[in-house]
Amino acid sequence: MTWWFKARRGHTLLPLALVVFAACLYAVQDNTVLLPALLGSPRVALSMFVPVPLLAFLMAVLESRLPSAEVSGVRSMTRLDNVLVTTVMAAAVLCSVLIASMQGTAAATTGGRNAVFLAGLMLLGRAWAGQTAVMIPVGWLVSVVVVGFRGNVPHSWTVIALPADNPYAAAASLVVFVVGLAAQIRTSRKTA
Repeated sequence: MTWWFKARRGHTLLPLALVVFAACLYAVQDNTVLLPALLGSPRVALSMFVPVPLLAFLMAVLESRLPSAEVSGVRSMTRLDNVLVTTVMAAAVLCSVLIASMQGTAAATTGGRNAVFLAGLMLLGRAWAGQTAVMIPVGWLVSVVVVGFRGNVPHSWTVIALPADNPYAAAASLVVFVVGLAAQIRTSRKTA
């Protein structure tokens, strides 16, 4: 299992990814920016975009595979991949909670919740599209910015734009993440 983790470059990429995630989340704090949309210019929290580098690193780790060794192996690599993804997302949520407690505001917790939701979307896409699924979270972010707001109020389907204390957003994030993990197990990719 240690060789699997090192072959995936998890020992170097994942700590770097979590440091970048935490630093970006700390840097943006509660800042918002006006972005163009179809209907007006909503104020969008910069923390919505923080999970993108983390997901790019995660996809790089998941796609750094040794197909012949993994196909002929005894252990299920998709289960190990799911444990890896779950661990990284738990670490991201922990980072966001720690940063929120340091800043004294709950806004940073949306970073972890959004990472879980977007990782679920990415895993759903990865089951069928492979490495190109790394762009699905970016596409979701663009659609949320362009059509996800009514004035400055986000629509409920956006999930990532909802406030930190929204129970619907937390539940939707968990459901999408679990479905993404299940899709990865069901449609195991045997070749790179």
